[in-house]
Amino acid sequence: MNLEEIKQRWPDVTSQELYPLFPAIDVSDYPDLKGYTRKDVYDKAMAPGALFLASDMAKLMQLEEGMRVLDLGPGHGATSRFLARHYGVKVFMAELWIGPTSNFQRVKDAGLEDLVYPMNADARNLPFGDGFFDAVFSIDAFAYFMTDDLYLPYLSKFLRPGGKICIGGHCYASELTPETPKELLWDISRAYHSPPWWAQHFENVEGLRVTHCQEHPRGREFWLDDVRRRLEESQPKDMNQ
Repeated sequence: MNLEEIKQRWPDVTSQELYPLFPAIDVSDYPDLKGYTRKDVYDKAMAPGALFLASDMAKLMQLEEGMRVLDLGPGHGATSRFLARHYGVKVFMAELWIGPTSNFQRVKDAGLEDLVYPMNADARNLPFGDGFFDAVFSIDAFAYFMTDDLYLPYLSKFLRPGGKICIGGHCYASELTPETPKELLWDISRAYHSPPWWAQHFENVEGLRVTHCQEHPRGREFWLDDVRRRLEESQPKDMNQ
């Protein structure tokens, strides 16, 4: 339900009444985001909790300064800048929908032009040599291309031996069934799968081994926090004070 629907159903509701239903995540819960404000965390964000999730995901990757990381579908590049700033890795942003010029300006504004390289690239037609990357990172974009049975073998060829692939984003606790109400679904939601599905999907590829695959313990909090963020950003124009 969006803000306009809330206004239509409950025209007299106030933000103070809604806030307790959508608690905000305290950025101080994430030490790796020290120096980030709540506004920074959600600047040009295209997914709920993206930087919170990126912080937790990166810990599993054992990144080291100087590594080359492919960030697939990073949108406006917040995850790319975070990885470069916090870990000192070189990040190649393969983004199809957001232009590299505006993304490079954000990189320069952050003082990271020697570490982050924005480019316009299709995930299915990557302009890199085999074994070029130490790691591949993707948040809330992989559902658009990675469910293809042929994609992971293609992607994995860009990794050096021992390299890692780390993805995170929307998932289901269990797979959809024929009884799932159709009105709750849209096209891309059929590409969101459960952790067991993703584990099997990766393990079907020769040479790939799954070390972590699970629902995030704070996943629901990310969604509630994102609604809270939208409520905060709507003030005072879209909601009653």
